[in-house]
Amino acid sequence: MIFGNNKEEEVPAASAAAVGQEEEYVAAEVHDTEKGDEFEEEDLKKQEFDREAHIASFPMRSLSVGPICFNPFTSLLGIVILWGVAVWCMVDPDTAVKELVRMRQQSAFYFSWFYVGTRPVWMFYICYVAFRYGDVRLGPPGSKPEFSAASYFAMLFAAGVAVGLFFYGVSEPMWHQSSHWYGNEGYHSQDAIDQFAMNQTIYHWGLSGWAGYLVVALACGLASYRFNLPMTLRSGLYPLLGEYTWGWLGDVIDGSTIVVTVAGVCTSLGLGAMQIVTGLKRIKFVDDEATEEKTTNIQIMTIWVITFIATASVISGLHFGIKYLSDVAFGLGMVLLFIVIILEHTPYLFNLIVQTIGYYFQYSIFLIPAWTDAFGQLRAGEGRAVDGLEAAVWWMDAWTIFYMAWWTAWSGFVGLFVARISKGRTVREVVLFGFLCPLFYCFLWFGVFGGVGLRQSRQALELQKLGEDLFNNTEEFLVQGSTVCYDVPQQNIIGDEGEVLFTNHWPGITPVCGFDSGNQDSAWFNVMYSFSFPEDLSNGMGGFLSVISIMAIGIYFITSSDSGSLIVDHMASNGQEEHHWLQRLFWALTEGSVAFALLKAG
Repeated sequence: MIFGNNKEEEVPAASAAAVGQEEEYVAAEVHDTEKGDEFEEEDLKKQEFDREAHIASFPMRSLSVGPICFNPFTSLLGIVILWGVAVWCMVDPDTAVKELVRMRQQSAFYFSWFYVGTRPVWMFYICYVAFRYGDVRLGPPGSKPEFSAASYFAMLFAAGVAVGLFFYGVSEPMWHQSSHWYGNEGYHSQDAIDQFAMNQTIYHWGLSGWAGYLVVALACGLASYRFNLPMTLRSGLYPLLGEYTWGWLGDVIDGSTIVVTVAGVCTSLGLGAMQIVTGLKRIKFVDDEATEEKTTNIQIMTIWVITFIATASVISGLHFGIKYLSDVAFGLGMVLLFIVIILEHTPYLFNLIVQTIGYYFQYSIFLIPAWTDAFGQLRAGEGRAVDGLEAAVWWMDAWTIFYMAWWTAWSGFVGLFVARISKGRTVREVVLFGFLCPLFYCFLWFGVFGGVGLRQSRQALELQKLGEDLFNNTEEFLVQGSTVCYDVPQQNIIGDEGEVLFTNHWPGITPVCGFDSGNQDSAWFNVMYSFSFPEDLSNGMGGFLSVISIMAIGIYFITSSDSGSLIVDHMASNGQEEHHWLQRLFWALTEGSVAFALLKAG
């Protein structure tokens, strides 16, 4: 028996009941197998019981104030740390940002091996679990899923990646054209480096990211719906901690999870706010010449507007607000994908997607997941390379370690959220929807949007060279007022002797832009505004696509906040799934406050 204790007399009634319930499920599974696929309704009804009352019987700290019920130790731990950081950032932003950056750098310096090395372990472990225990159901035998397959994937995906797909969808592959070990080796072609850039991006967003989510999701989902333990992170550790799970150690685990969950969600909120405001500038809703201070204030206003909408969503509940918003956000993303595939160089995009899939499975299962860039992280005086071909010292910290730490911070939140919406599904279904489907969606998303960004940046380089060759001026085709965008001639350029010097194979796609690392959140909208046809090259499809993008980013923004608030409230209230709306309101506002403080601090 997995969930048990060697000394039977020491097991509290609630834990013993959970073990007994599992024994009933095992017997029911045998009965189910003997009867065939149809599991009769009366059998399910026999297994029903008052889950909330059962959870309340566990020996955990609990305090009731009117209709509000919460764990005082767990809640206080989260509140003190989160509000402490928020107040610190608002009172002394300069010191706060220096110290937070220093702590992040120290974490990367000392624990790169851990962040990177554990990911392939989780990847292979999840594959083993799916193969060995794929038929085990998160819930009683014969139980049915709460959500349709489409809504389930939309909710799972909205919680797991959210606005990051838009912020990094175009910009990250363009970032990875330089500064890393592969690009700085000095002998790779532009084609090879760009393919590596695509692969590195999908490595960051693919199996390595989702593996940690599913470890938590399966552990906590089985604990909660199979063994009827509370829906908290501590329950997933019950096989290791035994009855200590319900004491102060479990309180610290859940309180710490609250802290990292809110911190991780705030990262997405900040990225989303920056992306939305950039989009509002492009559609002229916000003054494009706004000062940095005014832009920051608009971003802060955006965070609070989204926070209030997310609060309304989380109060409305999982089956209404969160579910329908996730469906809409995912649908808008698919609309954008379809339009861009049709408008851009379609054969090139499909070629790139297929090529990237092969490249990923060749290099991102064993090589890249174990790459810590040990030599590249050596500083001057520590044995740094002297050939000038080494990677930038900051690269691993800024990218791979940043992502692995971000996914780790989100593992508690996303894992618990996936567990919460997975009741009635088998382990194999959870792995399929939460492991393989996100990977192939990333191939599609980054293959299209990242592929367009790379193609257009390469075309911008062509126009630079064409200007130099024909007019002795690399800025001949440069868009007025820009430093990275170039107008694509809509007609062929003919030389003096009648030869064709330039052929426009895709009329209407102009301007095309290179990458501005100082303004990376504009990369997405540069691509949207490149679709200038069919007739008016000054407007075209850019405004329409940008509005859809802003709507999708805003809704994904909301789903991240409301999903995070829901899970934080679960942990703060000892795993109770039914709690007063004031508790959800408090945690939603806490997330908004921390995001505001971090953005204010810079």
